[in-house]
Amino acid sequence: MKLSCIPICFFDDLIHTRTMTLSDWAQMAHRLGLDGIEMYKPYLREDEQDRDSMSCISDMIHSAGLEVSMFTSYADFSQPEFYDKQIASIQWDIDAAVIFRTSIVRLTAGGWCKGQSPEWTLRSVAKGLRACLGYAEEKGVMLALEDHPDVGTRIADFMRILELVDDERLKVNLDTSNPMVSGDDSVELAKLVSGRIVHVHLSDRSADLEHQVAGEGVVDFASIFRILKEAEYKGWVSLEAGGRKGEDSIRQALNFIRYHLR
Repeated sequence: MKLSCIPICFFDDLIHTRTMTLSDWAQMAHRLGLDGIEMYKPYLREDEQDRDSMSCISDMIHSAGLEVSMFTSYADFSQPEFYDKQIASIQWDIDAAVIFRTSIVRLTAGGWCKGQSPEWTLRSVAKGLRACLGYAEEKGVMLALEDHPDVGTRIADFMRILELVDDERLKVNLDTSNPMVSGDDSVELAKLVSGRIVHVHLSDRSADLEHQVAGEGVVDFASIFRILKEAEYKGWVSLEAGGRKGEDSIRQALNFIRYHLR
């Protein structure tokens, strides 16, 4: 398995205040001995979303000795009136993934549609996701649905979306703590989707759902890694670095993850 990271503990610095550059993060990732980093869509300023700018950023990341494990984006097909806009956005994400030299785009299911039944929303989400699979395949990119709030943290809802899409081209980015938001168990989800996982977010939380440094929360990483190894998973595992801000806290979490990767 190859090791990546998405540093949510630095999101304020990378995205909001811009006191940390993507180059700063890439250099830190290299020092930490990572194989790659995720390219999180909100990293990109509006003036960096053209092909030339993204190509320069991609070159910078790869020149730092890193790969891009996944282009990490969002989707929300719970509002049919915005279908065309959502499809165009996902196609843009797919094209961006090609520029960043990754074959995976992370997507979410979105939010619940007010005034509609849960089943209606799940069907709407599935219809939208299914409409994007052909374009992704043409570009050599896999779409990976994450068990992400709001829709999709309940295992029953996540599995229902996969059932409704009914297409093995839709893959999974397993997040190891998000099912806790709905009172579910990520180990159970890992068992159910182990054959479709193409990327993993290694996130940890406390019992009251606060993000933690991996290894300090309650997620059963040992069981999750056992499931991945039994499935002969050899793809990316990406530390979702929450909890305390700082390079040392990320290093601590990575040491914990590397112990389980042995």
